[in-house]
Amino acid sequence: MKRRPVRIGLAAGIVAATVLVVLWLCGVFTPAPELPPPSQALIEAWDGLDAVLVEASLDTETSALSVSQTLTLKNRTGQTQEAAVLRTWPNAFQSPDTSPAAAEEALYESCYPDGFSMGALVMSGARVARDGGESKAVAYRYTDDAKTVLFVPVTDGWQAEEWIEITLTYTVQVPHMAYRFGVDNGIWALGNAFAIPAVWEEGDWRTDEYYPVGDPFLSDCMNWTVSVSVPEGFLCAGSGYPTAETADGRTRYDFVAPAVRDFALVASDRFHIAQAEQDGVLVSAYATDAARARELLDYGKKALDCFSARYGAYPYQSYTLCEISFPMGGMEYPALAMIGSDRLAAGGEKLEMVVAHEAAHQWWYAVVGSDPVNQAWQDEALSQFSMLEYLEDRYGLARREAYEQQELESALRVTVPRGVTPGAPLDRFSGMSEYSLVVYDRGAAMLCALDRMLGGGLDEFLRAYYERYAFSRATREDFEGLLAEVTGEDLTPMIRDYLDTYILN
Repeated sequence: MKRRPVRIGLAAGIVAATVLVVLWLCGVFTPAPELPPPSQALIEAWDGLDAVLVEASLDTETSALSVSQTLTLKNRTGQTQEAAVLRTWPNAFQSPDTSPAAAEEALYESCYPDGFSMGALVMSGARVARDGGESKAVAYRYTDDAKTVLFVPVTDGWQAEEWIEITLTYTVQVPHMAYRFGVDNGIWALGNAFAIPAVWEEGDWRTDEYYPVGDPFLSDCMNWTVSVSVPEGFLCAGSGYPTAETADGRTRYDFVAPAVRDFALVASDRFHIAQAEQDGVLVSAYATDAARARELLDYGKKALDCFSARYGAYPYQSYTLCEISFPMGGMEYPALAMIGSDRLAAGGEKLEMVVAHEAAHQWWYAVVGSDPVNQAWQDEALSQFSMLEYLEDRYGLARREAYEQQELESALRVTVPRGVTPGAPLDRFSGMSEYSLVVYDRGAAMLCALDRMLGGGLDEFLRAYYERYAFSRATREDFEGLLAEVTGEDLTPMIRDYLDTYILN
């Protein structure tokens, strides 16, 4: 492939977005003294990707995050576009009518302990630079009522294969809420807080709404470089492991995160940290209690060890687990898992199982992407199945079979509305309980049935699936086609029975 020449203008943005990665690979810059070197798979994965550079500052008094963000993007759609389309997820929290945490009464009460609190991404300006040209202000606009779809126009059209540089300035208002995005009990969870490119698929931009069930965040891998300033005394965790420098009462954390689908942060002045290396990965755990941080670390290490052995090596240099106020167990981001405080307080198996499930998402979401809106089973059911394999490795086959009988088999006997199946899109589900029962448990039951049919050989397929679709996105057709290729059998009828057939009880 012919490489694009480096020029002044856009090239400066590319260099700014990737300079830390280059220095790091050359051995000039070390993100952390104990950070292991990058794997060859990761080095190959980040080459040629779009890039994001973020400079942010958190004001804990006003709960506001000031952001300057530069996105260096290539038009990979195959046709000229009038605009780049970005997703600005924090705007969904401006109103109870659009907040995904306000859709159910029970969820609302759990997520908004002191009543509704507004979140938003308030734009100050947008500028666009073409390859070799100057940055010019543009009149951006939103195209949806929730203001989560941002059109950034490109004068005279964005040509196919052309690189552009978009610079945004905005303020993220962080709501008081117990969620993957919000502040509660002195912990700032900044999940899906930054603007991110929409995905082009089948001739159009994906502009799915922020559904109240599932994780409706479709994204491709990009190279992220993130700097965030917080008050001195705060620890900051993210999708990578940072260097830190303190001056004038504030600490700046610098992260380099190549080939990740998104970038999330968690910050608090209440954290204790526990760290250890596991198979060439720096594993870190942040919690408000030192003993719980150590327990979290131990389970995280065990999960990485299990899944690396079964499916293929974890590719990133670090993996971080972090406590947040969250009523739904845990939430995955690339190289980062947010774990609910209630699970940490419970400890033991309740904590261990959620850690295992979220760690599995590093394989089935972070590395192998899929469509979390229309085929949510492809990451959630796989992660639930992987958690069962972890359970077997830790406690034996009898414990796994008991869990299958108690959770998965019982899920198949519960009556749900017509049309609600593991293969259904997110808008079919009435709430999180129904979604979890059907997608997680019935979906995992399908994978268990496949495993039994293959005589315990599903791991062979999953290793091949992980290798083939690493750092890309796999469709359901990709999953079914590779399964037939690896096993020599057409198992599609069985998959359809589980994923698409309404079960009459």
